This record gives sequence, C-alpha cells and structure tokens, in this order.
Amino acid sequence: MKTSKRAAPVSADLQEIINELIAVETDGERVVEPLDDEQLNWSPAQGAWSIAQCIDHLNATNARYFQALDAAVEQARAQGLVRTRPIASSWFGRTFVAMLEPPVRLKVPSPRTIRPATRRLKAEVWPEFVRQHTHLRRCVANWADVDLNRAVFANPFGPVGRLRAGTALRIIAAHDRRHVWQASRVRGASGFPRS
Repeated sequence: MKTSKRAAPVSADLQEIINELIAVETDGERVVEPLDDEQLNWSPAQGAWSIAQCIDHLNATNARYFQALDAAVEQARAQGLVRTRPIASSWFGRTFVAMLEPPVRLKVPSPRTIRPATRRLKAEVWPEFVRQHTHLRRCVANWADVDLNRAVFANPFGPVGRLRAGTALRIIAAHDRRHVWQASRVRGASGFPRS
C-alpha cells in the first residue's frame, strides 16, 4: 500500500508570497473585469502599451519564469536540498526586485520574446493570468519542503546570471505589480474610452 507524502506546512515567507500573488490578481481584476475588448486594447499614446498588452506581457513572462523555476525546484528536490531557513535574496536580487516595484522609476525595454501582441481579447489574456497565478500559488505551497535558496536556474531573459528560486518568486510578484499598476494608469489616462 502506497502512503501519500504529507505536504510541509507553508512558512510565513512563502505565505507572504502567496498573499502577494492573490493581492496583485485582485488588483488586476479590479482594472480588467469591467472593461470590454475595445477598452482593454486602447492605448494612451503611440508605442504605449494597452491594458491587454500589459497582461499579455505578464502571461508571456510568467510562463517562461514558471518553466525554469519549476525545473530548478524539482531538481533541488531530487538532490535532497531540504528547506532549513526562509528565503534570502542576495544584494543583487533585492535590488532587482526593488527596481521592478511600482511606481516605475526606470523603464527597460522588454526582450523580444516577451513583447505583447498588438491586440488581444479579454477572454484570452485575463483567464490565462488567473490560471497561471492559481498554478503558481499551488506550486509555492508544494515547494515548502525545498531549499529555495539553493534551487537556482539561469535567468531566461538575459545576461543576469543565475537566480535563486525564492528570489524569482519575489521577482514575479514585483513584476506583476509593476504592470498591473501600469494597466491601472492606462485606465485612468485622458481619453480612455468610457462605457
């Protein structure tokens, strides 16, 4: 008879990340839910992203991060890297997370692979965002027994070396907040089409 493995309790630092993901999803829902496709795809200026593009960019970015993150955590689990302390980011990791937080102080062009489509339907982008967040929250809870400081992976977006899995979770939450904040500013921009 096979016994099922009991999940480790979720620690305070991981619960904080789960709460941050819930909060940014709630904020995003407030921005997106009442809008139609025309409003979602309206842009405040030439070259500026629409709300749909902000969410589409998050979906593309998070999909790439999730894939690398999941592989790193599962490899750490296979190596027996058991959690012994809370997530601890390096100075660089903390600085990178702080740079991503809204309000945006530094604009950096997105890599070509995660630039958003010109036009997206609400029925495409928002359910995908919710699906990804639901999946990530479950993963975070399931990773409670793994050392997320020693589970590392190559940054899928460029020259910034290797990332700790715990830091990557903080990066995802901060990056999501950044673009949900950007989307809320689009909705409040002059000329935004009202219902």
